[in-house]
Amino acid sequence: MRDEYEERSEEEIVAQRKKSEKRKKILAAAVLCVAGVFALFGILLLILSGASRCTKEQAKTQLEDELRRSYNYVDPDYELNIFEDEGYLAKDREIWFNDGVVKTIITDSNLGNYAPEIQFMYNVVNLIIKGDYVAYNKIFTENYLQNAGDDLRERFTMQQLFQIELQYVNRWQEGSTVFSDIMLTYRIRNNNGTFRNDLDYNDEGTIPVIYRLSTDAEGTIQASNMLTYSKYYSGLYE
Repeated sequence: MRDEYEERSEEEIVAQRKKSEKRKKILAAAVLCVAGVFALFGILLLILSGASRCTKEQAKTQLEDELRRSYNYVDPDYELNIFEDEGYLAKDREIWFNDGVVKTIITDSNLGNYAPEIQFMYNVVNLIIKGDYVAYNKIFTENYLQNAGDDLRERFTMQQLFQIELQYVNRWQEGSTVFSDIMLTYRIRNNNGTFRNDLDYNDEGTIPVIYRLSTDAEGTIQASNMLTYSKYYSGLYE
């Protein structure tokens, strides 16, 4: 009777061991299966991400090809004082602010009534008009300057801007930094291509430019990006 009991106990132990080993194998297989699924999912994400980047780059190339223009400009005169040109002085050279409902004129005397970002852009406009390319380039972040490529204007003459308007496009906050997208619209009389080479000399056309400003906790404002109207609203350059 005892031997029979011991024999059954040993058989039960062996059976339990086999069941335990089987469970371990099933568990290991399940783990490998889950790991395999995650690996395949990761690979799929990489493929989709790569395809998305490729598609985005193709769309950007196509847009830039569509926007690319080639104009013939007169030789730039870096000694020309545009404030001695009666034709330019006769233009509407005021800097307007459009709040979406009302337009007001920004002047040196009322500048303090406007938001710091608008004050910043008012000064930027005057840098462009004066041809102060050294100070103009200092408004941008180092990251922008390193990646600006053809959009960077290392030197330009005084620019005969007129019909100038500033308007908020977007504004939001991330942590302690406030971002403001401000659209600057203007025309250039006698454009020589040193500042804007996407506008013709004679047509006095306009292509608005959106400046992305970042304001840190100390109130320091810099331009972290700059895009023409079409590029900005394409959503391809975020």
